[in-house]
Amino acid sequence: MTRGIWTKWIFGGIVLLIIVAGVCVLWYRHDTATGRKTAAEADKQLQQSKVDKVKTPRTAKPESTQTPAENTTSTSEKPITDTTPVTKNTDPTQVQGDVSAQTAETVDVQVSPHGFGPYPEVPDDFPYPTVWEENPDSPSRAHELLDRVFVKLWTEGEKNFRGGSTHNGKIYPHYNDVVYRSWTEYRKNADGELVRRINGFKTGPHVYKKFKFTIADLYDPPPGLRVIDIDSAGINPYEYLNLR
Repeated sequence: MTRGIWTKWIFGGIVLLIIVAGVCVLWYRHDTATGRKTAAEADKQLQQSKVDKVKTPRTAKPESTQTPAENTTSTSEKPITDTTPVTKNTDPTQVQGDVSAQTAETVDVQVSPHGFGPYPEVPDDFPYPTVWEENPDSPSRAHELLDRVFVKLWTEGEKNFRGGSTHNGKIYPHYNDVVYRSWTEYRKNADGELVRRINGFKTGPHVYKKFKFTIADLYDPPPGLRVIDIDSAGINPYEYLNLR
């Protein structure tokens, strides 16, 4: 009786172990198959991604859409344009001499088209631009002579004039208190007596506005106004400027 009971328990235990082992084997197979399937799908996606990258090349970004960070050259890397070799000169006097020589060679000296040589240096306080500064390519001969005379007068300290004019080849600066008068002679009576008469004058408009004189005033000038005979005044530009 007792042996029969133990035999049943042993047999039941064996059956239970077989069932548990079978369940474990089935579970293992199912779990392994699922893992292999997931791994296969992941591997397939990876391979497809590689194929897509090969088929679809990367599009370069236009320069106009690059950000400042993309256009900035790193401070540790020099642009190609900065790789030009530089010769080092350790003698500062030699460098200064070379620069001075180059400057002297590159200075463009303006010369008169009328054969008067280089234009004179214009003082900083000269009141108006010269004709070679306004029209350096083709200044008129008369205007160039006028301005050359005026610049020299100003440089020599004679500054009480404003412009000027010409008469019979001479230049007349328009001084602030001077009128140049011209005369004519005519016969007054039968005995041939010659009488002089003022027939014109030269001066600046600022002088006329200041003194408000008439022709009659030029025979007996008002105080402060100097009246000079035009033939005894004037500047010969060629002599004054030492021109030929």
